[in-house]
Amino acid sequence: MSTNAHASGFRPFRYDQGIVAKTAQVRFDIEKPASDSINLFLHTRYLKYSYDFNGLFPGSGTGNAGLASALAYLTPGASSPINDLLTAGQAAFPTATHFGIKDLRTGVLIGSDQAATLNALNGNGFLQRTTLNHDYIDGRDFGLNIGGRWDVDTGRFKNSLTVGVMYYNVKREQDQSATASVVNDVKTNSDIYDVVALNAANAVVGTLSDNGLVSYGDWGAGIRIRKDSAVSLYANDELSFGDLHIDGGIRWENDDATAIDGNAAMVNQQVQPGVVGVVRTVGSTFDGTYTTLNRTHAKAAYTVGANYLITPRFALYARYAKGFQTNTTDPITTIELYEAGVRYNYGRLFSGSATVFRTNFKNQNYNFADPTNPTVQSNINADLTTKGIELDASIRPVAWFSLDLQGVLQEPKLVNLQIDGADQAGFTGNRPERTPAKLFTITPTFKLPHGLGEVYGRYKYIGRIFADAGNGVALPSYGVTSAGITFNLTERLQATFNADNIFNVIGLTEGNPRQGQTQAVTDGYFYARGIVGTTYGGTITMKF
Repeated sequence: MSTNAHASGFRPFRYDQGIVAKTAQVRFDIEKPASDSINLFLHTRYLKYSYDFNGLFPGSGTGNAGLASALAYLTPGASSPINDLLTAGQAAFPTATHFGIKDLRTGVLIGSDQAATLNALNGNGFLQRTTLNHDYIDGRDFGLNIGGRWDVDTGRFKNSLTVGVMYYNVKREQDQSATASVVNDVKTNSDIYDVVALNAANAVVGTLSDNGLVSYGDWGAGIRIRKDSAVSLYANDELSFGDLHIDGGIRWENDDATAIDGNAAMVNQQVQPGVVGVVRTVGSTFDGTYTTLNRTHAKAAYTVGANYLITPRFALYARYAKGFQTNTTDPITTIELYEAGVRYNYGRLFSGSATVFRTNFKNQNYNFADPTNPTVQSNINADLTTKGIELDASIRPVAWFSLDLQGVLQEPKLVNLQIDGADQAGFTGNRPERTPAKLFTITPTFKLPHGLGEVYGRYKYIGRIFADAGNGVALPSYGVTSAGITFNLTERLQATFNADNIFNVIGLTEGNPRQGQTQAVTDGYFYARGIVGTTYGGTITMKF
């Protein structure tokens, strides 16, 4: 890796630690009445956090082509995902007649001349290239919200007006350098293999890899800093005339954003002395210099809504909102919402609502790795639109039991998609990736006697999604069953226990974004990310 990122030239990857997140937060809140109708408030917070991520990314940069038979891996030629490594190995060890793999856990050696053994490897005969992604983020977040609220009640109407100023100052430093890749097999708790050069007697004459590593610096520089300094002015008003309730709000924000990106070396840096294997350069990596971009965004968001109580049990409501999301120096994403619906309740027995909605996103923006060169980040910018209906109901036939139901049926579509600024007409009308058209949740809850706690179950259904914006690969729907129990041990002490995905359902949440936005199944196999299997957890909460 780059000595400009870390002086030693090495960076550890610790998969046994997974994700380590640390936070420290200080809050200060104060509210003070200035008169019978006016209250002043001040809320401030400082948050310091770090996020140390150690994760595996199979198929990164190679797409599905990184998933191939062990025999293909060890046979020089275009069909081998490590052909460049084999070519370097042939030059470094001219006495070698063929190549093999050595299991770093068991020490077992298999040569390419043992085709039957390779084809039987773990029952599937596959190897893969997996990127070791070590992503470290260190950040801080300071926020301040100061203002006042004026309440008026004349008997004929009620009004509450809130005005204020918000200030946020955020900084995030990221180090994702040295994303190296290894060769491993395809199974749970897979083994890592060294690629070795063998002579005719199947004796090792040289090792091509470095403890399984076959490349370094796969994703480029990996060094970046983001800063935002934002000031917002806002006002919200709530007005009630009898059975009619109207509310509205407006917020104006000015964000001064800075993006600092480490530049990738044009000339590959040599690996550190003592590193084994035939790979002698790090690859695209941080060269010690930065590119800085400053942009200032200013925009207003507003909303207006109304709720009318037709009878004590039945109400109509509607809302329009136009908001936005700042994305540091990237274009602002504008969000527009239309919704209208009905609400009904029948005492304790039933309460529910039905809402029709339409949401428009303009300039939804994100980056992804170019499959042909993962050190290059490509950019997608698109407009999204979705319309649908949301249903929500709660049934309580007795005091100790309730059944809650939530569901959404929607029709999301892509519009005006661009990749690196170039229009992509073929994507228009497609469904956005990872977005289901159907999802619902059913939650029965039983209350324990004497306020001891409650027991709940939950079934969550996620409809079919697409792995890519090109809608080339559809991932199936799935449903997850969970359960839990809460005990109120004392007035101040509470314990909860839960079990998620009880039946160990396989659910796929995304395909392989490193394959690109027009994905396909290759030779009958495809990379996808699954949900976690059966897990158990618990918490203890003490109030003081």
